[in-house]
Amino acid sequence: MKLKYIPFAVWPFLVVISSLYNANALFKFTNVKCKSYNQSFCEFKRCELKIVDRGVVGLFLHVKANQLPINSVTCALSFFRRFSGYRPFLYNITFDVCNFLKNRKRYPFADLVYDGIRNFSNVNHSCPFNHDIIVNRMVLDDNMIVKAPVPNGFYKLQFIVRADGDWRGEVEVHAEVNWGYGN
Repeated sequence: MKLKYIPFAVWPFLVVISSLYNANALFKFTNVKCKSYNQSFCEFKRCELKIVDRGVVGLFLHVKANQLPINSVTCALSFFRRFSGYRPFLYNITFDVCNFLKNRKRYPFADLVYDGIRNFSNVNHSCPFNHDIIVNRMVLDDNMIVKAPVPNGFYKLQFIVRADGDWRGEVEVHAEVNWGYGN
């Protein structure tokens, strides 16, 4: 293979990538819903979206843990796309959060979600958890969605959490993806 032919083979790929980055992409939160199944174990002190900058929506979440320490956590993570109601889309996994935080490569989709959350959260270590769970001012950007491109549409990411043997609560995060071109 001669080096002078490589730019011609790569050219169409570069045009597509540059058009995606130059498009008016939109990736933002549209809604968040939180529900605690057992108020004596944990309660949501804050679960809301707020405008943090012009056209930028941030997620604020504070889960008050009433029974500490939390020694084992399991998460059921489901991804939905709105088609006349929300329908399952691509991913539905259940994983042990404590083991995941020790070896993140085992669950690539959970790792993708965690990469988006970890810079805004205090969940940066493995079990046991001796503190409240806080997500502060989490903002979605286009770099988060580039790793797993999805078509234009409305999506829901649902977290159902089991801690110390019982299902404790759920968080639903709704987002809109619009790449700036047709479906």
